[in-house]
Amino acid sequence: MTCAENPVRIDFSKATGQLVFSWPKSVHYSDGTVNAGVTFTVVKAKGLSLRLRRDRDGVMSSIVVSPDANSFQYEEAAPAAGSRFSRCDSLSS
Repeated sequence: MTCAENPVRIDFSKATGQLVFSWPKSVHYSDGTVNAGVTFTVVKAKGLSLRLRRDRDGVMSSIVVSPDANSFQYEEAAPAAGSRFSRCDSLSS
């Protein structure tokens, strides 16, 4: 998933404490699910680290943002799950 092919959009709702990842094209996951977005509840925030709970199934995960804010590491409670995402440049309208 590259920015050019399928840029991730991240929205945060301070009112609900939810973080929403969404993509213009649906993403196929190794467990067979297909989604155009994933919603997390922020459980804890400390510095550049966020502890999250995925709303659809309760899976715990974390995000650690790089010091330059150009990428972040996403990891799930499952030992082999997780990804590194790079920040996409803003798309002009």
